[in-house]
Amino acid sequence: MTSPSRVLFAVSLLAACGDPPVTSASASAEDSASESAPSTASTNEPETTTPTTTGSPTAGSATDGMTSDGTTSPVTTTAESSTGPQTTVDTSTTTQDTTSTGTTAPVDTGDDTTSTGDDTDTSGSSSTTSDDTTTGSAVCECPDLEVPLDDGIFVLSGDAELWKFFPETNQFEMLGSLSCGMANTFSMAVDRLGFAWVQFTGGDLRKVNVGDLTQCDDPGFNPGQLGVGNFGMAFVSNSAIDPCDRIYGNTYDGLGPFSEFPNAGDFVGIDPESLILGKLGKTNFNGAEVTGTGDGRAFVFGGANPAKLVQLDKTNGSVQESMALDGLEINNGAFAFAFFAGDFYFFTDSNNDFVASEVTHLDYDDSDMNGVQDLTQVVANAPLVIVGAGVSTCAPYMPQ
Repeated sequence: MTSPSRVLFAVSLLAACGDPPVTSASASAEDSASESAPSTASTNEPETTTPTTTGSPTAGSATDGMTSDGTTSPVTTTAESSTGPQTTVDTSTTTQDTTSTGTTAPVDTGDDTTSTGDDTDTSGSSSTTSDDTTTGSAVCECPDLEVPLDDGIFVLSGDAELWKFFPETNQFEMLGSLSCGMANTFSMAVDRLGFAWVQFTGGDLRKVNVGDLTQCDDPGFNPGQLGVGNFGMAFVSNSAIDPCDRIYGNTYDGLGPFSEFPNAGDFVGIDPESLILGKLGKTNFNGAEVTGTGDGRAFVFGGANPAKLVQLDKTNGSVQESMALDGLEINNGAFAFAFFAGDFYFFTDSNNDFVASEVTHLDYDDSDMNGVQDLTQVVANAPLVIVGAGVSTCAPYMPQ
């Protein structure tokens, strides 16, 4: 998620909101962050809108600087084009700044058999059919692509570069620059077919083929539905037995720094066929990122003092689990996160240098069996500022 100042809302508001828990943060010239505290969502009946024709994008460009500070110095080579040679970056980073969340057992998925079908017509429902009776092929199966969907996390820079982060080695690989004619990116989600759904600061969505970044298509989503501008987003499977997925998001109103207070934002769903957006419930995040899992769980990340990880019910946005991420702060810089193989990876620009994100790993499944869900910074200086992270629901959600 990109900074409010980069979202073309020229604001300098530094104060936070109201008597409930609030967050104040300085708006940056390049990036910002989000702040949150979970709350039980409203179960009011969702609203609906009808799409209208979307205008053409405005061309723009930006350049992503790459520097290093501290003990880690990324080494990169320059990609010749968006489809040319890829650049592998060895962050050569050792574990830093380890803290503990003070919690132990991961929460049960809770909604493994929950279908999103009761979200009503506003957010729609994905197919629960497991087989295509006309062709005999499985519905929503994972394709075998040249750029695999199951070995890493796709990350997006603020100036429209697509990279890949490999949790096994904590290394980055540059895939190239997007060819969408717009530069200021806000968030990203990756589907099961190998398309990155990229949202720009004006609210426009584009589908980019991760194997061919010159392919950038307008899927037909109409920005501004129900008054929603930008939102952090992710694809989430319907359940553990229904792999078909759709987009879920948490809204940002575009006014000032991301903030946290009761009912600050909306949890939304987007029908995968009609691309109609529906409001599912309220959250305490005015600006938060979202990630999903192949077994149907939805999580949001935002807030401050400290930042928080919150699992939501996909049907109404109500809180199922909230975890304080002690030692991790967004500080209104660019941020994103993703779930991969049982753990979470948080991408933040907490020092607001607008040059290099940090990567923090949460041992959510307690794979080292020490009884603690350790929170550890694994990369101090990434070779880009990350505003979006997307992991396909084809990626593993069980520990490996």
